[in-house]
Amino acid sequence: MNKKAEFGSYEAHQPNYENFKQLGKLDDFIFQSLAHMGNASSQMSWANTVLENEKHVPNELKEEMRCVTAQINALQEKLRMYQIVN
Repeated sequence: MNKKAEFGSYEAHQPNYENFKQLGKLDDFIFQSLAHMGNASSQMSWANTVLENEKHVPNELKEEMRCVTAQINALQEKLRMYQIVN
C-alpha cells in the first residue's frame, strides 16, 4: 500500500525528505537546514554564472547577488556551531 503523504506535512512538501529519512536524519533539523542552504547556494551560484556576461543587468545587481551567495555560506558556517555530532 502506497499511502500519499498528508498535505502540509514535511513528507509531502520538503525537498529530499526521502533522502533524509534514508540517512536517519529526520530529527536532525540542523543537518536538513544545512543541506537546503547548500542547495540554495548552488542555485545562486548558477544564477550568478548565467548572468555573468549579460550586458542588460547592472554590475551592482550582479555584485549584490554574489554577496547573497557568500552570505549563505557564512550563515552555514555559523549554523554548523550548533550541529550535534553523533
